[in-house]
Amino acid sequence: MNIEPWSPYLGGTYLPSKGRITLTAAFADVVSLLAGFQAYELPEIFSAPEDDGKNDACRHLVCIDAETMAEQFIAGRIATFARPLNGGEVTPIDSALWEIDNPLPRFATGTFNLECWMNPQATPTHRIFVDSEQFDDWLAKLKPYGPLSNQQIEEATNSQLRARRAVARRNLVAVPKDTENSVAQMPANRASSEIELIDIKAVSDIISLSRSTIYARIQNGQFPDGIKLGRSTRWRKSDVLLWVEEQAAGQTH
Repeated sequence: MNIEPWSPYLGGTYLPSKGRITLTAAFADVVSLLAGFQAYELPEIFSAPEDDGKNDACRHLVCIDAETMAEQFIAGRIATFARPLNGGEVTPIDSALWEIDNPLPRFATGTFNLECWMNPQATPTHRIFVDSEQFDDWLAKLKPYGPLSNQQIEEATNSQLRARRAVARRNLVAVPKDTENSVAQMPANRASSEIELIDIKAVSDIISLSRSTIYARIQNGQFPDGIKLGRSTRWRKSDVLLWVEEQAAGQTH
């Protein structure tokens, strides 16, 4: 019995099982909360053409949601169960069976092959359920991502940019505290820099660009957006310093 990927989300697979819900029903809730997608949108998201833009970014977010949920299964925080297709005895799924490279196919159909559990191409034999109480406890603590930002879209579709920003973050943390006359100076307590807000003049001083150039780059998506505070705009100092490190990382050969 083959199940078309993402087809369970068109009508919902809310099959009864004592103290358990289907993986697809649970994942629909996770995707709705974290990414803001409704269950019926998932088939369209994964059938949309690659575009190096929003289509790819949407798929990337769903993949992240699947990995996030699979981590809970691997850690044993949420128990999972297997029930033969069309019904039968429910058995626990060992957390080790979630140690796979790509969990997305399981989330796409809500099924897997219990004997050939490492092979996503194997004909499914069992439907996957999750412990409803443990799932609810976890879901209640999750925080949504919020609207998809231009930066998220860029990072999801541009692997080099994503790598450059990862290098920049590492470099920023590694900057010596006694560095002088450097745009990468950080407070001793890095957490404080995350909430330190600066105005456009301070931004201009740090990156040595004029205000007009900074605003032009913001318009073109080439510089972090500021935070509106009434009629004023402020920038997180950490965002500005990270941007400087990104430019440096991109120039390293």
